[in-house]
Amino acid sequence: MRYDTEYVIVAGIAWIRRTRVETDAGRVEESVWLVTFDDDRPEVRKADAGSMTIEQGEIAGTAWELTWSALAAPFETPHRLLQRVAPSKLTTTPAIEVHGRIGERVLSGAPGHTASIRGSRHARTWGWAHASTVDGRWAHLLTATAPPLPRVSQYATDQRAPGLPLARGRVEPPRVSVGPYVVDAPASSFVGLRYLDTDGSDIWCYHSEAAHLRGRGSDFSRAAMEIATREPISGWRVAG
Repeated sequence: MRYDTEYVIVAGIAWIRRTRVETDAGRVEESVWLVTFDDDRPEVRKADAGSMTIEQGEIAGTAWELTWSALAAPFETPHRLLQRVAPSKLTTTPAIEVHGRIGERVLSGAPGHTASIRGSRHARTWGWAHASTVDGRWAHLLTATAPPLPRVSQYATDQRAPGLPLARGRVEPPRVSVGPYVVDAPASSFVGLRYLDTDGSDIWCYHSEAAHLRGRGSDFSRAAMEIATREPISGWRVAG
């Protein structure tokens, strides 16, 4: 079976995710999450997707209407040489300028990024981080286990295109390191969402918008960060 996900992140403000999952048993789930971050206190809203998109929708009385323009060219993960055997593919537009509103908050040129992820199943585990600024600077880190591939780890910035995912990567909650880069965030700033995978199993994905990403001439505050596992992390908040 397969899953299709797209999301937009307005850096430090909101994460909107729309996904469709069809399991091996024939179950189909189409959902939208709206996660807002106010003083690093995440609030999660989830609903059946219906006609909602990541550009426009409303959940529990909070509506959003967004437009954006790209500040950098998109790139794909994993490297094209691995795409035939990888269970999923990520296409990221790493820096965008966002306009519109989320609830009562008006956005005018806010930095962010957007991506789509599609495949036959999710990665089994991952550590990920992304930062972008309104002047088009960005950094992207990913380390993941995605059988039949071994652990793959990759980094890229506005100064360095992504190459083969052969960097050294480690996930040690609440820290992720990939190559010369390190990112971490306070454990209290993470919120967990429970995803459905195509084999019917669950994934716990913990997301923060309060991460610090640094290394090799880069230093970003308020970066996005995720740690995803097949078992919940003890003591960390799970919203749904």
